[in-house]
Amino acid sequence: MKTDPKQTLYGMSVQELQEAVKAIGLPAFRGVQLGDWIYKKNVLEWTEIKNFSKADIEKLAANYDLRSLDGSEASFSKGLESTKGLFKARDGHFLESVLISQRDRQTVCLSTQMGCKMACSFCASGKAKFLRNLTAGEIVEQVAWIQRKTEKRISNIVFMGMGEPLDNFDATMKAIEILIADWGFQLGGRRVTVSTSGITPKIIEFVERVDGRVRLSVSLHSSKPDVRDELMPINRRYNIDNLIQTLTEVHSKLKREITFEYTLIENINDSEEEARGVVKISLPLNAKVNLIPYNPIREMAAVYKTPSKERIERFTKILMDAGIHVTLRKTAGREIDAACGQLRLDREAVSAAGEPRTKNHEPREPAS
Repeated sequence: MKTDPKQTLYGMSVQELQEAVKAIGLPAFRGVQLGDWIYKKNVLEWTEIKNFSKADIEKLAANYDLRSLDGSEASFSKGLESTKGLFKARDGHFLESVLISQRDRQTVCLSTQMGCKMACSFCASGKAKFLRNLTAGEIVEQVAWIQRKTEKRISNIVFMGMGEPLDNFDATMKAIEILIADWGFQLGGRRVTVSTSGITPKIIEFVERVDGRVRLSVSLHSSKPDVRDELMPINRRYNIDNLIQTLTEVHSKLKREITFEYTLIENINDSEEEARGVVKISLPLNAKVNLIPYNPIREMAAVYKTPSKERIERFTKILMDAGIHVTLRKTAGREIDAACGQLRLDREAVSAAGEPRTKNHEPREPAS
């Protein structure tokens, strides 16, 4: 007979931790202490908790799981600018996140789902079958694992990994609270960015809930409805006009600038006409534009390609000349399959085939 897994402590609020310890006969203050061990010290094993008696730890372990992810795999791109973490969940499926290391910051790109329903045509996550939403614990545990495995203090969080964060709304919101709370990871809200493909009703709800505490990023990828339809099927449900209208309505409530994410794909959305369209959309919103040269995935290598340096520079110049705040993302993760969802696709394929993949960064079974 299959039994339900125990609740995990990662993902609980400090109030829930207090209730959890009280339920097994421990005083409420022990819940606050557990929160410190979990979210501030990122313990991953019961034996790492030092100010609880052996009997109390045994009681906790009998009733709760500390964490829900079994382990991680790290691959390194050339120059060690990015680290891909591959994590095995309790149901045997995999999720992933990426650490991007820069001189002044350490940014983790978090996943919120296994697979993605949005089915963006150029995205590795969109090629993977949607399996399920991640729990809040599985989301924040990615940060703990990466901090422990890389020994780097995370300064910034972007919800731009596998999945659509606003399609897993409640877990995403709870994870944000844990990440920015004084009792949690203690990250400043301005250092947390949530990216959405454009689920407009949820954008409105998100803006109301966060009350300007965190940043919003929107995947644009084209200023033309027909091209956006091709790249992002969600445009057929919440079209670009609806998206712009929604962003205009919530702009004043955000208290922080909106960022448009724009993946540049050769001869698809990198024309001068597209650049002028992005200017027309961005200027009234005073929006920042983050340009991302396409990171090819094997499944679509024949269809979508990275633009030339000249085309990228021309597109960038049109935006900058119009007064748009533009950033150009470096492709630090290309050598480690850092396209969102690519490593998980590979590892799930290995699991299904029952044999190893022959490649320099061959996945190994994550250590428990």
